Amino acid sequence: MLSLVVAEHLYGVDPDAGVGDLTSRRAEVVSGANLARWAAAVELGEALRLGRGEEQTGGRTRASILATTLEAVLGVVYLEAGLEGARMAIARLAGWGNGASAA
Repeated sequence: MLSLVVAEHLYGVDPDAGVGDLTSRRAEVVSGANLARWAAAVELGEALRLGRGEEQTGGRTRASILATTLEAVLGVVYLEAGLEGARMAIARLAGWGNGASAA
């Protein structure tokens, strides 16, 4: 669902772009590093329940944990609010509502 929403947005912004270009741009937007940045921006790490070891070793700021958690949260948004709700959440995280860059 995340890739679908991002692909729709990128195509809508630049319908004349080639498939290779759109694919690489989509991959950049949905990369683990980018998702971790989005998760950190909304302080998602603060809401995590972690085991003692993960807590002691900085799990709240670990990119892989943040990215995976954000994907799960977006999945719940999709299940609860449908595709339009997911589109709105992703657009807000990506800054698309204010004309910001997709990446």
